[in-house]
Amino acid sequence: MIVHSSAMERPQFITPALSILLDAVRAIAALLVLGGHAVQMEIYTGPYPFGPTVQHYAVIVFFVLSGLVIAHSVNAGNYTLRDYAIARAARIVPVSLFAVAFSTAIYLALASRGLTPLVAPDLYNQFSLEAVLLPVLFLSESGDGVGPLWNPPYWSLTYEVWFYVIFGAAFFFTGKQRIIWVAALSLIAGWRILLMLPIWLTGAALVRHGTRWEPKGLSALAVALGGILLLRLSQRYAPPAQDMAFNFHAAFGYFARMSEFFLTDIVFGIGIALIFIAARPFAERISSALERSKGPIQWLAGFSFSLYILHWPMLSAFSALDIGAGSNPVLFLALAGGIIGACSLIARITEYRSRDLRAWMTRITAKRPTADRASA
Repeated sequence: MIVHSSAMERPQFITPALSILLDAVRAIAALLVLGGHAVQMEIYTGPYPFGPTVQHYAVIVFFVLSGLVIAHSVNAGNYTLRDYAIARAARIVPVSLFAVAFSTAIYLALASRGLTPLVAPDLYNQFSLEAVLLPVLFLSESGDGVGPLWNPPYWSLTYEVWFYVIFGAAFFFTGKQRIIWVAALSLIAGWRILLMLPIWLTGAALVRHGTRWEPKGLSALAVALGGILLLRLSQRYAPPAQDMAFNFHAAFGYFARMSEFFLTDIVFGIGIALIFIAARPFAERISSALERSKGPIQWLAGFSFSLYILHWPMLSAFSALDIGAGSNPVLFLALAGGIIGACSLIARITEYRSRDLRAWMTRITAKRPTADRASA
């Protein structure tokens, strides 16, 4: 049975001020991913203040943010399964389809000439029908899935889509239907995605439980420090946890791929959630400054999805064509600025069209009145 959610009586976790702050976090995380991958592909070889895994941890921040924002949306008012499905599809599909087509086109244009980037993992470097179709269906990380071409960051979008689907089944169905749908969808998604689902659910849990206790002053500082401690512990013990997960899954012939860090990533996600709890009262204290910075923050956050999912194919093209900044930070900023600008322009025909697509999908899926059907 499909049910309707109802508006919560408890205070909303995401306040207007916190919303702006979270947009800033989203934008910064996208920029860190871009910078980290540029260093990884040796587009830039100069001084860099962050470690080699900053881009991975930025994705964990995205997962917690995603769970928080999606759960906030469905709990904020009346919402049906149809509304939920349309909203998610309108947000994801325009960008995902463009990303698959874009990376495939770059691969075909350059690989056919024998040009390859410095970093081209096998799973994302072999042209086949599966390498195009499986990413479009968000099955590239399930089973023995491959692709999309020259776009490894697509893995996290695949995970996130299945988080949406499984959460939607659990939220909108009840009783036996809930059990059947969640079990069936989890089976299709696969164990890799399920291993990371607790991270997304940690963000979603903030909507229901994040306002039960609102720390202020020194208590908020203590919560933030606790979160930072968990982040450091996660980073410290990630290598041995990865080895343990790899050996365990290898024994069954099922490689966890990007989920090999799931144990410490869950700890990292909890740390991020604690920081968000502490950031809520802090955002209120600096609400005036946040409001003044709202324009540029929302501008950059507004196409952060496109930036995240399109930057690797662009970096791959640079690498294959031997275009780089070397150790020159100014040239690196210029190249990064070019990628950011290009993604901003592309977003105008993809990411920014989500509302229009959502309105169109709502119209065409609306039930016709009974009188109209009877006279037809």
